[in-house]
Amino acid sequence: MPIKFPPPTYSNIPGSWAHSTVSKRLPEIAAQVIEENQYPDEINEALTRLQEEINHHPIRPLLDQGAPDQGAWEEYVQPYIGQSWLEVPWFFVEHYFYRRIMEAVRYFQLGQDPFGYQKAQGLEKSREEIRYLSNYFQKRIGDEEHIEGAIREGLYYSLWGNQADLSLWPAGSDTSPKHASLKSLDDHLLANDMRQIINIVSRGTQALARVDLLLDNAGFELVSDLALVDVLLGFGLVERVFLHAKTHPTFVSDVIPLDVVGAIDFLRDQSDPATLSFGKRLEMYVLSGRLITTSHLFWNSPLPMWKLPDDLEEEWKGSSLVISKGDANYRRLLGNLEWEYTLPFEQVVDYLPVPLGAIRTLKSELALGMDATQIQRAAQQDPDWMVDGRWGVIHFARGRIGWQSDTCG
Repeated sequence: MPIKFPPPTYSNIPGSWAHSTVSKRLPEIAAQVIEENQYPDEINEALTRLQEEINHHPIRPLLDQGAPDQGAWEEYVQPYIGQSWLEVPWFFVEHYFYRRIMEAVRYFQLGQDPFGYQKAQGLEKSREEIRYLSNYFQKRIGDEEHIEGAIREGLYYSLWGNQADLSLWPAGSDTSPKHASLKSLDDHLLANDMRQIINIVSRGTQALARVDLLLDNAGFELVSDLALVDVLLGFGLVERVFLHAKTHPTFVSDVIPLDVVGAIDFLRDQSDPATLSFGKRLEMYVLSGRLITTSHLFWNSPLPMWKLPDDLEEEWKGSSLVISKGDANYRRLLGNLEWEYTLPFEQVVDYLPVPLGAIRTLKSELALGMDATQIQRAAQQDPDWMVDGRWGVIHFARGRIGWQSDTCG
């Protein structure tokens, strides 16, 4: 039976998370870019104009002619030209804002990451957490009797490392949520399909040929994701892991390929033996062709996941599992539409050519696959449970099983 699509999330409702993000947070991020970089006056003036536009001027076409995504963005923007930033779909306007940052700082000409300072601080401020993580997994890599436990712990670290989101909590912030125990982690999981993911990566004696990981944030979260990669490759569960990064900086802390290189170099520069060994293992995986970082402009686009480009679709046909990390990738999977929270995840996300695991801490007001009782419990305990990053979900979908929609374009 075809799925009827709900409307997209808009940011025109005062008091909503989307409204606060667009009207307040985006201008703050533009100001932060000015503060943290030493750009010439013309770039700072462009960023200041962008701040003013968000609440006082309409959507306009991009002006950086010759950019690699110029033609695509002409199509993306066309339906919304002349409209208020608060009148267009939220998922579009956030991607448009970060693409406008790239235009303002002349990223495609100069190549300077406007969020580089925050990303570097994300690593520097988490040295102790990285040391702990490295020592924790050092004892587990190669322990053949506890492979499933290591996979489970890798998934947990990958999930809760997502709390280090620099667009919400700047590096070093004391307000970033933390969970102090495994019981607390379990208590804050509102959907848990971890078993299905574990079954895929540990089901046989022969290693999976390929697993794909859609990266989210740099800093400690990226290191947490690399710990999961270390488990998959270190135990010989997977022959090759492909990391999918953004082509250009976006959402402040989202990973671009250089951030992966920087994180591995950071680990290799530490004096702690376990951290150093972690970095060397990752370097070995890279040099041997087992760990590959790639990027695609689709991940910087405002398109839903069901419009996956043909080249990515063809690539993923050779993959055994795609793991989607973080809030922005989750929103893409759902098209950032107003789905009922209790609708089964797999009923909506069954259109990909490969099994999918979605790992996400809740940082926006949309979700699937949650139990009504769990929702009630979370809302009673935490009024901001949908957006404060203290609650998480781990979903699984088997892959394409005849997905259709009567409204999908």
